Amino acid sequence: MRFLSFFLLSGLLCGSLFAQRPADYSGQQAAGYQLGVIPGLQTLDKALHFAVVGDWGRQGEYRQRDVALQMARAMAGLSGSFIISTGDNFYPSGVMSTQDPLWQSSFEQVYTHAWLQAPWYPVLGNHDYGGNPDAQVAYSSISRRWRMPGRYYSFKKKLPGGGKVLFVCIDTNGLEPGYYKNEDLAPALSQQDTTAQLRWLRQTLSDSDPEVRWRVVVGHHPVYTAGKRVAVTGPVRKVIEPILNEYAVDLYLCGHDHDLQYNKPAGPTHHFLSGAGSELSNFPHKTPENVFYAGVNGFMTFSMQADQFLVQAIDYKGEILFSRVLSKAQTARK
Repeated sequence: MRFLSFFLLSGLLCGSLFAQRPADYSGQQAAGYQLGVIPGLQTLDKALHFAVVGDWGRQGEYRQRDVALQMARAMAGLSGSFIISTGDNFYPSGVMSTQDPLWQSSFEQVYTHAWLQAPWYPVLGNHDYGGNPDAQVAYSSISRRWRMPGRYYSFKKKLPGGGKVLFVCIDTNGLEPGYYKNEDLAPALSQQDTTAQLRWLRQTLSDSDPEVRWRVVVGHHPVYTAGKRVAVTGPVRKVIEPILNEYAVDLYLCGHDHDLQYNKPAGPTHHFLSGAGSELSNFPHKTPENVFYAGVNGFMTFSMQADQFLVQAIDYKGEILFSRVLSKAQTARK
């Protein structure tokens, strides 16, 4: 019995130790891939792989193109399925129509690599409200990769090893009272029924599908940040955090602060901030929730299995700044 217990324990430990492995580019290179690799990039077998980037739309400037190149390399190494954008997709003031030149100069002509032709699932940031946010919704009907069916929406992805991930993309702009006093943001924002959205959010998160293993909420504004806006997260946190706790949301993905962060407060939710797609705001603060902070251009990747996920923060040079495997058990309430 002792031998059997030791054997089982050893197997569990080995499974944990070898849960991740180096990404293998050899197959693609043999087929002619020449874009380059990210040294040290890790992967999980039979996982759902995707990238997360935010606050990027600056006509390729502020290292936006450098970040795009490394994203393409990461997606190639992981065989990534899609990309999530955490908002502020177009600076300085969104787009006005589906024909706005910024679609070309900030998106189509920047994210040109083959592996970045995967589906993009964006949310709206405050700068996007300076223009016509519904133009970003409408662009979904003419783009093969831009997938924004509404100002807020949800979708599910199958996990290769079984199970599903529920992604819930919300519009957090209506939760910022000061925006209603901003003459540039208020006209489009006044069309949004925030109460109806929150009712929809609760209904969507209450999905009883037994195959859903992970619940992921994506919004622009952080609930927790150790960056520039550390003192102004109150309104969003007051509304969103109780919902994240009530429905045991596993991950909250956001941007707004122009840096890379992992914050873990008490409760079930891991908070990842990926807002360093172009211009930076490197103003770190010490907070009890902050686990990782980097004021550098970059993005994040996620590899999700049914019971664990791997997150990696990668900068514009292709250096891996942070990497961690977190288990489903680690999303339990504290």
